[in-house]
Amino acid sequence: MDQVVRLGSLEQLGHGVPGPDIHGNRGRWASLGAGKTAVVTGANAGLGFFSALGLAEAGAHVVLACRNQARAEQAMEQIWVRVPGASLEFMQFDADSTISAMGLAAELRARTVDILVANAGMIHTPAQRHPGLFGYEAVMSTNVVGHARLIGELAEKFREHPLRLIVLGSMSTLMLRADAQNLKLEHGYNPYRAYAQSKAALQALGIGLDHRLRQLSWPSRSIAVHPGYSVSGLTPQIAGINEPGFAKRLAGQLQAGFAQGKHQGAVAVVEAALNPGIALCAPGVYFGPQHTSKGRISLANPAKITRGKALQDQVFKLFIEANEGLDPFA
Repeated sequence: MDQVVRLGSLEQLGHGVPGPDIHGNRGRWASLGAGKTAVVTGANAGLGFFSALGLAEAGAHVVLACRNQARAEQAMEQIWVRVPGASLEFMQFDADSTISAMGLAAELRARTVDILVANAGMIHTPAQRHPGLFGYEAVMSTNVVGHARLIGELAEKFREHPLRLIVLGSMSTLMLRADAQNLKLEHGYNPYRAYAQSKAALQALGIGLDHRLRQLSWPSRSIAVHPGYSVSGLTPQIAGINEPGFAKRLAGQLQAGFAQGKHQGAVAVVEAALNPGIALCAPGVYFGPQHTSKGRISLANPAKITRGKALQDQVFKLFIEANEGLDPFA
């Protein structure tokens, strides 16, 4: 069937619409992950934790690919409390290291990988520009370059098997236009720009790769999602995972009209990973809240620059740099 669905309600995919949070979708996602292996980078906290939780509840074997083993194991314990018997595993992954990306890919190469969630990244960005990989600043390096190498190392899996890559974009891409000619932020650095630009680059990579996979007639999909404005102050208290103090809780309540919890923001991730009707979606599909910052998950319209040639061309140059001058999807 031709893939024609681009925007609007997920009802168009033939499987209804998800509930507002991870916990409310247990019935919807039940067994959709059975027999599948899902790799979630940065799964020890925030959106990554709740994405891993949702996938585990759906019956998937979940690999928590994290930098800190102790924190990953703490996250696994919290998932087991909520999903007794969940199939979980830790693997090492530092998103700011191509060596680490190569190591994780080597561990995964002999396995079937059904879902790869590129979530790990830097949220609290430095006030000053710090150097990162290949001359990029540290935020772009952490949020994009490491994942670019991981994706490149696993390219053959996209050809062999219907793998879903989920890349985490951001509503910040709608608020601050990325500068395609200054991805390294060699001038004009500020912390918010660094974050927004890194998310625009990752989002553009995900959207562009979905089109490339269609051109290659490979069976996999690359799906960009954004979690809305998800804050810890509106997220359930979980020891070692989410423990906001009074100030963050108060800030969350004051923002409740336009913000949501991370257990709600992660719905877009899990839905993109599991919805059985994804084949109906046109290339470049984008999942996000109906009202941008919060609301029911729908097929949304990404920032124009992230689906345009100018940024995608520069991001694919980054992708090739990260993969030592080779285009693994050529």
